[in-house]
Amino acid sequence: MSEKQAPEFPAPHHEAGERQDLWVTMSDGVQLMTHVWLSKGEQPAPVIVVRNPYIGREFRPDPEVVLLSAYGYNVIIQECRGRGSSEGRWVPFVHEKQDGLDTLDWIIAQCWCNGNIGLYGGSYLGFNHWVLADSLPPEVKTLYISVIGTEQQRFIYMDGMFRPDIYTSWTVTNAGANLGGRSPRELEKQAREFRPPLEMDVTLLGKQLDWYRDFLLNPGGGEKLWQEGFWREFQHIPSRLTVPVCMVGGWFDIALESMMLSHEQIPPEIRDRSRFIIGPWVHSLAPHGDRDFPGGTVNGGNGGFREVLGWFDYMLKQAAYEEELGTVKTYVIGADGWKNWTSWPPLVQKRTCHLGQHNTLGDMPEADEHQLTYTYDPLDPVITIGGSGLLSTFEPGPGQPRTACALQPEPGYRQDVLSFLSAPLEEKLYLAGSIEAVLQVKSTAEDTSFTVKVSEVLPDGRAYNIADGITSLAYRNGSPEALSYSPGSLEEITFQLWPITWALRPGSRIRVDISSSNFPAYHVHPNQAGSWSTIQETVTAEQTICWGGSHNAYIQLPEWKPQS
Repeated sequence: MSEKQAPEFPAPHHEAGERQDLWVTMSDGVQLMTHVWLSKGEQPAPVIVVRNPYIGREFRPDPEVVLLSAYGYNVIIQECRGRGSSEGRWVPFVHEKQDGLDTLDWIIAQCWCNGNIGLYGGSYLGFNHWVLADSLPPEVKTLYISVIGTEQQRFIYMDGMFRPDIYTSWTVTNAGANLGGRSPRELEKQAREFRPPLEMDVTLLGKQLDWYRDFLLNPGGGEKLWQEGFWREFQHIPSRLTVPVCMVGGWFDIALESMMLSHEQIPPEIRDRSRFIIGPWVHSLAPHGDRDFPGGTVNGGNGGFREVLGWFDYMLKQAAYEEELGTVKTYVIGADGWKNWTSWPPLVQKRTCHLGQHNTLGDMPEADEHQLTYTYDPLDPVITIGGSGLLSTFEPGPGQPRTACALQPEPGYRQDVLSFLSAPLEEKLYLAGSIEAVLQVKSTAEDTSFTVKVSEVLPDGRAYNIADGITSLAYRNGSPEALSYSPGSLEEITFQLWPITWALRPGSRIRVDISSSNFPAYHVHPNQAGSWSTIQETVTAEQTICWGGSHNAYIQLPEWKPQS
């Protein structure tokens, strides 16, 4: 699983082109500011297109994107509608498809376009290209997209639990509101904690944001918002992809699951010509957190400049390509290296660890029934320590949680965190895929939430989170519609944690933490039934975990055997 150290950037062919600022008129007459760097090499040339909404008071291009013009590409960076100098009104998601298609028509008509176009971008910039991917003109030969997928509902929710650290924080800084000199980081903290959540926009930002409210009011995958119209069409775009795509994500990125679901949809004949790279990275595609990842840092953004250049040279210039196509390439945490998977998820064995007496994890279920009870108070939630559902990685600030792979507190560090530990592992254990957790639970509330976190406890006692999950009782077991719950009744709930490739070392222990909150990665459940975003008051609840006897309570690990 070792990887040779990649050399520095290859020598540029010439100097980067000079910037031209042009107005490009959309089909409805709105003009968008478009920046062009024409290659000083042979013309016409291939074109790389970026459409960016994140424009400050002054346009500052990504220097790595501009650098591509020194390698024989004409580079286009366009300011999205209503952003920066561009005309029109900024409404997230609404205009990007038509504006993107209009921009491609303009590029194709230019004398400097040689008929080979690549679409490039990450996060919302990647959304701008995914949304075009079922309507591409033949001149577009490939997409290079990072940290964004097409499954929006599961990007925002996990089993009825909203991700405020992603979408509430993003809304505050992208709503076009006048912050009145207030600190964005402080305002984000206030917004995440605001009750009822539905009224945050008007109260704190001074404007009603219908697109944001739509997300808050539609937690279930079966809601009309997700099953009809734009988001339904967007979800299935990868299945209609006709050109290869290079996808780049991170094990601790907010879009990991959404990207996995998108990758699964790509037609096999296109997937065989595509790539998916997953590093030990957060949304910025860089390592973060408390653990080191030897060999996991790349030179440049979006998976590394050499990776970007190599892909476009291959797809737009028919140059030789050294990497293997049709694979998922992942960094294996703990093995400190990379592996190409020819099929994903790989063939694995299921290794089951059962909850046991005295807070243990064992290979066999307990014969006798046991239970533990804790009090969950929404006014004193468990604060997020590590994980993938976090956007707060770019700037420190008030209320910002520790992200990615974080050093964990001692087992059972709060009365409302139940910790279970296995015996030390006798040999290295490789995980490849998704961990599943099954619990038997009871609550005194009509609706509530439960969380699971799986960690590796190293032989020296340090513990690092591997994966985590959460569910409400209303949307338990992936239900697309809200289910009722009778307080005091026993329910079996299943968690599908986000996938990982991880090698646990001999002597390490597996630790499972069970609780009812993980804030601000997920909203604080008020312990009341109904539409969570409209509820202001909270109540405490007594939560009970049962195991042994007839009660299934375990985690199932995707064990991969290297020799297989």
